[in-house]
Amino acid sequence: MRVVFQRQARPQLLQKIENLIERLRAGIPGLAIRTTFIVGFPGETEKQFESLLEFISRGRFERLGIFKYSREDGSRAANMPGQIPVKVKNKRYRAAMSIQQQIAHEMAQEKVGRELKVLVDQPLIARTEADAPDVDARVILSKRAIVGQFVIRPITGARGYDLLA
Repeated sequence: MRVVFQRQARPQLLQKIENLIERLRAGIPGLAIRTTFIVGFPGETEKQFESLLEFISRGRFERLGIFKYSREDGSRAANMPGQIPVKVKNKRYRAAMSIQQQIAHEMAQEKVGRELKVLVDQPLIARTEADAPDVDARVILSKRAIVGQFVIRPITGARGYDLLA
């Protein structure tokens, strides 16, 4: 994975990143970590991709986006050797998202029975402090609430990425 980080001008070492995540979570209870990854970057090997999957599994990110590398004219990567076929990029995307979906499901289930402070976006739709509007999970409210207000609601269930309250 280090090679891919270097080719993408990201010299951080995997262990350094994992240590930082561990320290952040230990020091900030309730922290939600958001990140994104690109799969299918030129030169990405199967071994490097497997390393990414392991990192995602260990990292258990609260919010994770996966994007397929897209060749852009004029970019440094567009002319790199080892362009990954679309079929392989699609397969890698699905594999990474499958792991993240399971993690998201487990994290949602851990919230059932807890009370959460949520921001009301629509009378029956809210979001947690960790969620961005229009791109992240929603909290589906069983009782109407005033738009723009923070309310505390018990989480009664989960449906896909969304929580029920």
